[in-house]
Amino acid sequence: MGISLIPGKFLARNAKHVTDAKRGLVLGRQKLHLKGHRLVKLARQLKQYGIEVAPEDLVQEDGFTEKFLSAIGYPKLEAMDFTASEGAEHIHDLNKKVPKKLEGKFDLIIDGGTTEHIFHIGTALENCHAMLKPGGVMMSFVAADGWFGHGFFQTGPDVTWRYWHHCLGYQVLEAGAQERRGKQEYFDIPDPSGQRRGGVRAFNGPTMLLYAVRKPLEPKPKTFPVQGHYVDYER
Repeated sequence: MGISLIPGKFLARNAKHVTDAKRGLVLGRQKLHLKGHRLVKLARQLKQYGIEVAPEDLVQEDGFTEKFLSAIGYPKLEAMDFTASEGAEHIHDLNKKVPKKLEGKFDLIIDGGTTEHIFHIGTALENCHAMLKPGGVMMSFVAADGWFGHGFFQTGPDVTWRYWHHCLGYQVLEAGAQERRGKQEYFDIPDPSGQRRGGVRAFNGPTMLLYAVRKPLEPKPKTFPVQGHYVDYER
């Protein structure tokens, strides 16, 4: 798990949504996967989001990203992992329900490629929902390119739209995908609800799914999500 150019820019352009956040959580400590000219490139590109930083302001000696996230305007982030090997503050297996003491505690949760490695991915996502405060923001950047063997799952647009938005009532702040090679073209991901083939799309190469959603202030009655091209059959 780590932050490279595409996640770095995604986090920078969504920093405006967490300016009042006091407490954040990242699923697994993220490492900074940028050095040399790529680090310089990111620092230069951050200017378009109003962030003026020198490349050296983005790196820390141990290779993790707390300094980077602070530099682009994020609150102090605690980490959750199923092992203590990388210094996470919260040791928990997201296949299992999180303890009550963590429910409703965070203004922000970042999933930088963790949930795709958890077998009970639905439980992992519901844990994130439970841990967010009303008005809190969930951000995610995960593989969406058929990288066979990388994780248990790769998520698609129905996770953003049908689960977070329609099922739980979250506001969609960003829903997109970006190619990781070549021109690195960015695609908006529209709501697949009611489309004959839902959000079906084929990519030409390695691609990343990016989304940011905000939890409603008032909870929505719980329902189970139905994929976009099956909504006509809902009862």
